[in-house]
Amino acid sequence: MIDTIFDTDELPNAKVYETAHKVVGDYMTKQNCKIDLVAAELGTTTSVLYRQLNPKDTQMPLSIDRVMAICKLTNDFRILDVVANEFDMVTVSKKQAEATTSDINLLVDMASIENNDVFRVVKKAMADDVITPEEKKEILKEIDEAQKANAELKNLVLHTAISDK
Repeated sequence: MIDTIFDTDELPNAKVYETAHKVVGDYMTKQNCKIDLVAAELGTTTSVLYRQLNPKDTQMPLSIDRVMAICKLTNDFRILDVVANEFDMVTVSKKQAEATTSDINLLVDMASIENNDVFRVVKKAMADDVITPEEKKEILKEIDEAQKANAELKNLVLHTAISDK
């Protein structure tokens, strides 16, 4: 079980738990409700939800089923984004709606801006021939944003039914 993997002072997947807290908290703010209503909407009790959202409670960890239920309820997929990031991946929604050329143009512009941001932070970091830990973090953040923008563009193009004229 998970409690045999982690020491008592270790937090499994802390970013996932932090993000789950934010998603649930933002949903409660948006819906102007308390945790007991969220638990009921998820088909569980308040105490079970509290335990699942507690990274130190290794007897009742946050399951993928609960993550999926939270994402579906809140329509907020930040938890999945964090999980994907742990595997050096990005998540992109599969929208099957027909896109217009202006939709593609907009995503091309967004991808271009994100890619330019990568080049900008790398050039700035390399000015002194040393990449500091802070600069590395900023570069990786910009690369993640550029990858997501490019993936969204790719997804739109793949799932677009635009007729050739």
